[in-house]
Amino acid sequence: MLPCQSSCPAYCPGCHKTCACWKRFQQEQREERQAKKQYLRFYMTLCDQVTRQYRAMQVRRPAW
Repeated sequence: MLPCQSSCPAYCPGCHKTCACWKRFQQEQREERQAKKQYLRFYMTLCDQVTRQYRAMQVRRPAW
């Protein structure tokens, strides 16, 4: 079911392919997904760096 199906007064089957509102909705969703990916990429890199630093500080047993 399309999200605009229940709220659009001009809805008819197949109209979402040419509908400006639908295209705008899709563009907003695309931008939101890109922003989330960028956020996650940034913080994943930061967490990886902190994890590496903590592991480097750990005391290692000497190899006998």
